Amino acid sequence: MKVPPRPGPLSRASGRLQEWVLTHGVKTVRLCIGVVYFWFGALKFAPVVPIEEVYLPGRVVSALTLGALDGADGTLVLAVWECFIGFCLVAAIALRTASLLMFAHLLIMFLPMLLWPRQVWSVFPFGLTLKGQIILDNLVMIACGMVLASSVPRGFTRPRFGRLGRWARAWDERSSSWMGRHGTLCLRIAMGTLYVWFGALKFFPGFSPLEGFATRTMEVLGAGLIPPQAGLMALAVWECLIGLALLAGRAPRTALILIVAHMAATLIPLFAIPREIWIQFPFILTLPGKYLIRHLALFSAAIVIATAVAQRASGWSAHVNPFLGRAASRREAGPRPLQR
Repeated sequence: MKVPPRPGPLSRASGRLQEWVLTHGVKTVRLCIGVVYFWFGALKFAPVVPIEEVYLPGRVVSALTLGALDGADGTLVLAVWECFIGFCLVAAIALRTASLLMFAHLLIMFLPMLLWPRQVWSVFPFGLTLKGQIILDNLVMIACGMVLASSVPRGFTRPRFGRLGRWARAWDERSSSWMGRHGTLCLRIAMGTLYVWFGALKFFPGFSPLEGFATRTMEVLGAGLIPPQAGLMALAVWECLIGLALLAGRAPRTALILIVAHMAATLIPLFAIPREIWIQFPFILTLPGKYLIRHLALFSAAIVIATAVAQRASGWSAHVNPFLGRAASRREAGPRPLQR
């Protein structure tokens, strides 16, 4: 009988990473998004933040309340709202309520694209301002919220509510099941679209709001040996390749490696060029700094996609939600038939 070869160090490391992703995938998503929400919500309480950076979300709330709240009051409402979502996600309490509030908040954040298009679009419908790019990042946050919502145990409604309770429970089960089946696909499409879009903007001079910022970052990465324009083009190709791989669903492992490397390179300016990132280290951020910190959400999204890849590699069935764990997934699938 032939003895199978012992796995090498790389195979063992890959297996351990796969096991870690399957065990801690949803926890990482929850913590990353919770930190971003709580941090950005707390920033709205800070008086040193320039008013033009926080006033647009406040104007959204003011428009929704038909002027009952002014922009400053609307900003405070958003601050409490975001801090509550972030606290619930980090502390893992009231996750169902936090997921619903997160969906409502993200949908509201898309309203500036209709109400104040000049602050979102530089050249409609392709060129975006930095605020526009931050708003479109919410597509990834919505897909991550779908994954979180599908991971929350079902059955939060009670039969005592009668017909309304039965309707709500049926809607909850169907929506959770749909998000569990399609959450990763929506996340992959959202990430791929943003990577292709933001990468393509860098091919056209003056279209990308972070063109100068990205050029300086590539200069730091290349230690001054790469010409600025060549570094910018390399970054554009890098992002477009990631996006196309995600949209096509091909070479997921290679795409994940490129995403992790891209995010690591993106976070270098936090320490290499701090004057453009921090108003007051280590808490108050500029608008480009907020854009970079939101890459925590992209990191968590990459973890979700890695979990789906690890799920297929470990032989789990496609209809089982990997974020509920093995025992919970078996419970969801129902009891096994008795064997005679």
